[in-house]
Amino acid sequence: MNNNNHIDTPDVTVIQEVLKQIVHEETVEKTLKAIQNEEQTRPKLSLELSLQRRLDKLPKKGDETVPLVIFRIPANVRERHRIFYEPEVVSIGPFYRGRESLRAMEEQKIYLLRDFLACYPETDIKVLVREMSLLEDRARQCYAESISLDSQEFVKMLLLDGCFILEYAIKWSNNEPDRLKHVRWATEGILRDLLLVENQIPFFVVMKLISLIQPDNKNNTDLLGLLVKVIGANKFLGNISGSSVQVETSCLCEARNLAHLYYKLFVPKSTSYLSTLKHTPVPVPSSRIRRLFSSLKLCTYPQPGKRDTKQINEEPVYMFPCATELLQAGIILKPKKSSTDLLDITFQDGVLEMPPLYLDPHTKATFVNIVAFEQSNGEDEFLPFSSYVALVENLVKTSKDVVALRQCGIIYTFDPSEEEAALFFNHACHVVLDYSNHYFANLFEEIKGYYDTHQSKFKNKTAGRMLGLGK
Repeated sequence: MNNNNHIDTPDVTVIQEVLKQIVHEETVEKTLKAIQNEEQTRPKLSLELSLQRRLDKLPKKGDETVPLVIFRIPANVRERHRIFYEPEVVSIGPFYRGRESLRAMEEQKIYLLRDFLACYPETDIKVLVREMSLLEDRARQCYAESISLDSQEFVKMLLLDGCFILEYAIKWSNNEPDRLKHVRWATEGILRDLLLVENQIPFFVVMKLISLIQPDNKNNTDLLGLLVKVIGANKFLGNISGSSVQVETSCLCEARNLAHLYYKLFVPKSTSYLSTLKHTPVPVPSSRIRRLFSSLKLCTYPQPGKRDTKQINEEPVYMFPCATELLQAGIILKPKKSSTDLLDITFQDGVLEMPPLYLDPHTKATFVNIVAFEQSNGEDEFLPFSSYVALVENLVKTSKDVVALRQCGIIYTFDPSEEEAALFFNHACHVVLDYSNHYFANLFEEIKGYYDTHQSKFKNKTAGRMLGLGK
């Protein structure tokens, strides 16, 4: 019997095509899923890789007891007065290297290297490069931020800048002929720029160069003495002291950079008010914590030394009356012209005596950078120069105070107006102090206490006269 029901058998070719299509679709789907998974994991991998690359660029972990040497001024501080923090003539170190406005002096560095080698013909340039290369990792650790220069450029910078500093000191101190010597703006600008906090190389680089060219001079006193003469030519503190600086080898060897050397040599260490403070041991942060605070430009952790016991529970004096108010209250302001110590300030029987302060555009930069160095370094527990700045800021509130202090012979500025001078004292320096325990804490209290008492007596006397009770 014939079966009329017929079932068509699918063509093998068709089946294969269908299977291929299914496989293709599955493959595409798997591929898309794989791509999606890869895209989801890619950010994580990229983050890990980017962090690892940044870690790889960092110098090897150093000794945490070694403090950071060269800082950036906080942006909010620098932006207000960039002119005081940035070099005008020469770049030293990496922060301003390559700046177009400094290119002319950058080209002069190779000439000074040539002259430096000519002075010491037995010195091989290969030896200098090798020794600078050995210092690279240590030098990189001295900066508060990672330096992007590759190894060759970094070593080149250390060599050129170190030789520039020494050769310039030789030419300047020995009055040797030089094409820069007779360009007054260049000379003054270089002296200014060498003391900027951000414009530095580690001092051990300079010391290494000296030891290489003067191997028989164990204390390296010859070139170091010339270097001291050069930085002492900055008129801010060197001129005021009026006396030669006694250079101790230990002081020079402990310097971290030229700004630090200047601070150690010229910031006076008077004990007129320091001696009245009672030293009370208090917990001091570990080296790691001190390093962290320094990198943040803060010096606010507890320091040894307190006020007299009777004053401990009293509110510290943050402010005292300005110069015009002190004068109106009968307090006498006198210049202490014979003093060789900028911090030799005394207050006795209503008389405030302090050495004259001379400020021109270049010494203003030194003034501001000494404060910045002390604030970031924290070497002196009582922050003497920051305390001095706080004292001057109290004396100068307005242009009238500038006029009064100028008439008293205490302040000499070269500003076009008293208003500009007042603005400098009020806004140029960023000072963080522990007002219960700084260098002039007791002086603040003495001035404020005398003023309050004197004002009270003066008011009572005036009231008595008005009532006919006194003469």
